Amino acid sequence: MLSRLMEKVGLDWHDIGAFAVGVGPGSFTGLRVACATIAGINASLKKPVYSLCSLGITARQTDSSGTHWAIEDARSGLVYAAKYKNGEVLEAAQCLTWDTFLGFEPKLMSSASDVSVSHEQWQRLPLKISREQALLEAVKAIKTDQPFDFWVEPVYLQASQAEKSMA
Repeated sequence: MLSRLMEKVGLDWHDIGAFAVGVGPGSFTGLRVACATIAGINASLKKPVYSLCSLGITARQTDSSGTHWAIEDARSGLVYAAKYKNGEVLEAAQCLTWDTFLGFEPKLMSSASDVSVSHEQWQRLPLKISREQALLEAVKAIKTDQPFDFWVEPVYLQASQAEKSMA
């Protein structure tokens, strides 16, 4: 499928200068598949691979110039959260209980999905651009002197369901 897409736009794999991958936080399996796919494609190309935080992409979907939290429901009473201002990270992604998160300031948030808990005291910022457009903006913001590797690993902020079941 990817080869057909490359042919359709008239590119060869060697025309690609670098890869950017959403490494999480998020679904254990989805993150693993994304990172493994890029690792497979890049095994012979040896192009730079940059890690993108999924919450950073969500933060870029708003037009907020102020400070807000980008969040995603991590299930099982947990939330992934990172604090941003003007697209810059103020507090890195973390996995918290909802009770802990709901006590934070400011009471502004963005999320790419439905939130499963009551949050009446919070203002949810509207997403003004698509996830794809936000991803492109995140890629454009990568500085060429930024550290990179030739493969990346998912960011897991909590144990997988299998690990939780074994505990």
